[in-house]
Amino acid sequence: MAKYLVAFLALAALTACSKPDDVLDVADVAVPDQLTGCVARDDDGTCIKAVCVADDEDDCSDWVEACLEHEHIADVRNGHDTCERRTAESD
Repeated sequence: MAKYLVAFLALAALTACSKPDDVLDVADVAVPDQLTGCVARDDDGTCIKAVCVADDEDDCSDWVEACLEHEHIADVRNGHDTCERRTAESD
């Protein structure tokens, strides 16, 4: 029984420390079917800006938190939020 408790506690600790998924690793927005996704891509196809539009089920707060957790720039605008990849700073 003790080994199951240790395994559960280890799994819980790993889960708590893991980052949420990167919101810029998403497909393109296909309105009206999908209101959250990539709206701008770099030349190599990397998503550089994504949008989350709030609805009755999701207010985008977790999405914004994930954006910031990955060190991107979040622009919170009352349920029509954007996340933009931070550009590399030049020397």
